[in-house]
Amino acid sequence: MMNRYFNRKTILILSFLSLFIIGTIFMFITPFSIKSSYYLTTQTSDGETISFNVFEPVQSEDPKKAVLIGHGFMANKEFMKGYAIELAAAGFVAVPFDFRGHGMSTGSLDRGNLILDVQAIINYLNTTRSDIDMDNLAYIGYSMGGGPGNQIVNESLNFKAFIGVGTGLGNIRSGDSSNPLNVLMIYAKFDEAFQLSSLVDSVATRVGVSTAAIDTNQLYGSFDNGNATQIYLDDNSNHLAVAWDTDFTREARDWIINTFPETNTPDENFYGNLRLLLLIIQIIGGIGLFIMLIDPISTLLKHKQENSEERLKIEIRDTSAGKLSITSLLYSIPLSIVGIFIIIWIFIPLPLAIEGFFLSLLFGQVFGILVLLWRLAKKNDLSLKQILKTPFTRQINDLGKSIIYGFVLITILYLILYSSIGLNYIGMVPSITKAWAVAIFIIITFLMFIIFGIFFQFIIRPMIPWTKKGTLKAILIHFGILLSYMTFFLLFLGFLTGSFFFFGTTMPVAICLNLMIAGVSVYTYEKTGNIIAGTLIAAILFVMIVSTLAPYQGFLGFLSGFL
Repeated sequence: MMNRYFNRKTILILSFLSLFIIGTIFMFITPFSIKSSYYLTTQTSDGETISFNVFEPVQSEDPKKAVLIGHGFMANKEFMKGYAIELAAAGFVAVPFDFRGHGMSTGSLDRGNLILDVQAIINYLNTTRSDIDMDNLAYIGYSMGGGPGNQIVNESLNFKAFIGVGTGLGNIRSGDSSNPLNVLMIYAKFDEAFQLSSLVDSVATRVGVSTAAIDTNQLYGSFDNGNATQIYLDDNSNHLAVAWDTDFTREARDWIINTFPETNTPDENFYGNLRLLLLIIQIIGGIGLFIMLIDPISTLLKHKQENSEERLKIEIRDTSAGKLSITSLLYSIPLSIVGIFIIIWIFIPLPLAIEGFFLSLLFGQVFGILVLLWRLAKKNDLSLKQILKTPFTRQINDLGKSIIYGFVLITILYLILYSSIGLNYIGMVPSITKAWAVAIFIIITFLMFIIFGIFFQFIIRPMIPWTKKGTLKAILIHFGILLSYMTFFLLFLGFLTGSFFFFGTTMPVAICLNLMIAGVSVYTYEKTGNIIAGTLIAAILFVMIVSTLAPYQGFLGFLSGFL
């Protein structure tokens, strides 16, 4: 009886669940020396709601010094959580917030009004937190967040430190012992957003020396005189990584400590590496748990068809999986321009231009595959209509089970990802103002992934052996087709515009997202014999992540960034 319930699969499920729970608990209680407040809100002077978190030491002396932390374009407050935690452990109140149009804040992206969001956070601290020393503040700005940071430290002498992370330095005020302003500019060697030379020029102007005299990782001025200035250069990061690089968070923490030496530092430990280890434990436990639950949930819903003969498929003569995979790229790349031109008009009236941009690229690939399906249909005495109807040829009851199965699995996967990378690194909850657009994008994305699923799961997958090695091979081919196309176009865009910003910031997310989509799509097809559940999961996962990162912005505003 015991063997019946505690078989190998049950033990694995319990093991992965335990690993995920342990990793999650310790992720949220580490370090013990700080307390966290999530999803607070405040209003701007023009009526927008700004979402923010507060991290602060459990034990500290009042009044406390506060550090405002502004994120970059296509980012949110969760990107900067690592900085906030280290500062809170060091004795400061750290306040990462979502700019308007980003994360969970309302409004649309308007760079000219980002300063109002910063002022709203200052007003919150001034009116709600009597324990904050409002005469001694600091600001950390990542990428886009550096712009309003430059502005606020120029307008207010209450700011004693400015740290620019992967951002430029404007005509910022000088500091002295009476009105100090210590400036640290953090730059990654492979930053795609701007050149180091422009930063060197700005620092040279600030410290009053020639450009040739400026060296990286060299301190100019001093903290005692209130004019410390430095460019911190790291040689193994890019623009995206500066938000999470532990070397950068450590350097930023030390800079704030040196700016406010009178602040008691209750916890001198550094937690960046430990939190990364805890994230890995969470991911291993969570993804392992999700994979192990796919099979028993399909059994529970009586939606399991592992017999290869029962799986929906489309037989194509005289070809192979490898040949079709390469052919799909040969069709997609040249025909994508036509596909993009066809679909982009749907996205132009919608907000979330970044999401519309990526979905237009995706439809370019789908359009090429659609043409290929038409050609394959003609050669095999089929019609394109027959092929496209294949996922819906099952009985209504079976389709209903597929939809329920998909929603159950995406709920589990979403909770796992949200509890790990979502709350700690990238955020995965778009603001309520994006909800209507998100619904439209999910429907459109679902239809796109249906076409891709028909091609890959119904045609290519049956050509690969139904073994564990075959499953792994299918996942890698699926992943390779998606990523190869995306890589080509992002590189092409980089060469065309002279900026590889989108390539550098998008590829790490694209690799992880496409790998999850490929794995879920292949595995759920093998278990259910249809692509409905896997497609539903892929569409919701894709849209929710991209919608959170994409600012609420029209197409014209987005395109102006390339001009």
